[in-house]
Amino acid sequence: MKIDSDVVSVLKDDGIKDASWKQIKKYENINSINLEEIRAELGMGSWAVRIAFNKRFGGVVIQQHPGEGNREHYHPDADENWVVMEGEWEWWIDGLGTKIVKQNDIIVVPKQTLHKITCVGKSVGVRYAITKPDVEHIYK
Repeated sequence: MKIDSDVVSVLKDDGIKDASWKQIKKYENINSINLEEIRAELGMGSWAVRIAFNKRFGGVVIQQHPGEGNREHYHPDADENWVVMEGEWEWWIDGLGTKIVKQNDIIVVPKQTLHKITCVGKSVGVRYAITKPDVEHIYK
């Protein structure tokens, strides 16, 4: 079992090769930003940026290509919410099974629930994660 609460480490292990604190924090707590503004700088590759960060919650936008996603994990003390902004994603949630979600879908994963996310379909996918700041990830 591996435990990790460092956002950069988690993202790099999940395939975001160029993740760095400088990149991740560049858009943090800006009053207004849109996906195309971020893409103008970071492009259509795989990336992640933190949009919101405070004592109560953090929000990270993640862009990945089909076949990319995260590893099976859970959060011991925090629920996680996702908003699908683009593409198709396969969500596996322990006890609920697998579901394909698309743009405008909202997913809630209760704390202590194993889950895994994979971008599927034919195009890039973008999702916005909202959970407690620096949430702990526990991997099998």
